[in-house]
Amino acid sequence: MYSLRRVTFKNDLIKNTLLRLHSTSIETASKQTGPYDSELKQYERLTNLTKRTRQKKPQRPPFVKNLLLGKFDTEILVFPQLENEECDYLTRDTGNLKTLLKQKHMVNVNSMGDKNFRQSLSDIQSIGLQASQFLDGRESTPMEVMKFLETYADHDLGNNLIYNEQLSVQTLVKYASEALQKKYLFPVIKGEKLLAFCLNDKEFSTLSSMKTKAELTEDGKYWILNGEKMYVVNGVSADYLIVFAVTNISNNEESSDVSITAFLVEKDVQGVSWRKIDGSRNEVAQISFQNVQIPVENIIGQVHKADHIAKDIISDFRLSCGAACSTLSRNMINNLLQTILKESVEDPVLYKSESVRNKLGKMAMNLYAAESITYLTAGLQDWYDNQDVTIESAIVKVLTSEVAYEIAKICLESVGISANFKDHWSRKYHDRVLDYLTLYETNESQKLFIALMGLQYAGVKLSEKIKKLRNPLFHGTFALSRIWTNRKNVFDNPDLNLNLSYFLHPSLQQASLHLEYCAKRLEYGTEMILTKHGLEVMNKHVDLYRLADVMIDCYAMTAVLARASRSHCIGLRNSPFELLLASNFCYFARMRVKNNILRYYYVEDLNSDKNLYDIGKQMTKSREYIIQEALMRNF
Repeated sequence: MYSLRRVTFKNDLIKNTLLRLHSTSIETASKQTGPYDSELKQYERLTNLTKRTRQKKPQRPPFVKNLLLGKFDTEILVFPQLENEECDYLTRDTGNLKTLLKQKHMVNVNSMGDKNFRQSLSDIQSIGLQASQFLDGRESTPMEVMKFLETYADHDLGNNLIYNEQLSVQTLVKYASEALQKKYLFPVIKGEKLLAFCLNDKEFSTLSSMKTKAELTEDGKYWILNGEKMYVVNGVSADYLIVFAVTNISNNEESSDVSITAFLVEKDVQGVSWRKIDGSRNEVAQISFQNVQIPVENIIGQVHKADHIAKDIISDFRLSCGAACSTLSRNMINNLLQTILKESVEDPVLYKSESVRNKLGKMAMNLYAAESITYLTAGLQDWYDNQDVTIESAIVKVLTSEVAYEIAKICLESVGISANFKDHWSRKYHDRVLDYLTLYETNESQKLFIALMGLQYAGVKLSEKIKKLRNPLFHGTFALSRIWTNRKNVFDNPDLNLNLSYFLHPSLQQASLHLEYCAKRLEYGTEMILTKHGLEVMNKHVDLYRLADVMIDCYAMTAVLARASRSHCIGLRNSPFELLLASNFCYFARMRVKNNILRYYYVEDLNSDKNLYDIGKQMTKSREYIIQEALMRNF
């Protein structure tokens, strides 16, 4: 996938000149050789760059989107991996980062404002993971980035580090001009300055509802920024701000289109004020802008085109949640295991009990799925040119954060009364996991996004078919043939003819049939929901949540089977247990998928949904819980 080769520079004249100037024997002049030290160091860095040659495969059709059409790309069952040389470099570098973060002067840091903390990270090139090597970045691949982010997450400031890297730094890496990168990104990578990503307004739900605005001056040299940004992570200590603002509103008869532009704002300029928002483990700020002058050179990307920047960066951030939540989950499991073993000294039966071992197995199974979809999605970005992983990244965010939250709840319950103390490890991890459930995006909104994006893609391909299904009287022949061809789906017994077992280890044959069943049910569910609701499907949130859950399960099953098959085929240690984890996950996922699809058309389930809807409707009218007290009498 990538080949590494050392870049040699043949211009010996520069090197010899610098060495001659540096090696002067005149004692009085030795104090003047300081500048040459930095030049020599810079030259040494440039001569030791490692050029990375990308050899990506052609883009493939979007995997999850095509599942809704009944198309399964078996190429995705090949779990991604790095070359041996890349693995060695990655293991060495992430090991250095882990060692650094465990040192005393790094462990006790509680703010990204600590310049020594940032510069220590910069010294081992752990800031600007995907930035150019000429800016002292690493040019890491997405899979390598996930490994670094996992290491970040081990530190108490892990969330802040990930927000800084995947939101702020990545925005400049991808979209800033060369001049902006040299002026602002380079000092950030060197640890001298800190960035903050300002997207959320005070009342913010979508980009179109943004209230922060910027207007161009008459001379065309400056933009005047006014507004307020909320929940800005690292906003207290930041030196530079990436601010998204409305720069154009075009009103149509039916709606108004809002254009967004991204600006790089220096925090110490006139008109910028901030206050710290207390109550969060993260360093969160509210930042106000009042007639702030921004040079036109400080626009990131193109004018009026920042909505694409925000969507792309947030998509990358969703994927990074997988690495962070996997590390948090792994640490919680290990801590709980140590707690159980410690308590078993007094009560030897505890760690042998059925409930404890069942909990540990369940947590391991869910963590295995979280790790698998994270690296499968990163691998899709690595292996294929400009691969569409929009839905896959959202699935990673939802599944991994829910897995981490479920593990956090199990830990709280298992630890008992000790979890009431804020300094207890279970409480700390629980609070950190909450950030990934709520900050920037909730999982409910993400599930709607997953389902609607999938239906939008499938709806275009199935438009003629859905039209006939919704109008059977005008297409009698098609309707009658459909009754016959669809009879097995109606009775929850689809034809399993994808032959996925051909692409997996034989031990996973039964699990592959579970995946085939779920893929077939997803195809059937997609047709059902479009036929049932038509264009009104956007407002049918309950059905959309169920469809999203099915999509998540299908993708997760694909990831765990691909990973387990690869591990067992190459003989990784404990790979037989990976087969067990994958098989069990697929079994439970099959039951969830079966239940979700059946609820689309079982009369009892339809009535249940209607009853809950009516109760909720009445409560919104009454503006309170409508049921009388349990001891109330009527006579």
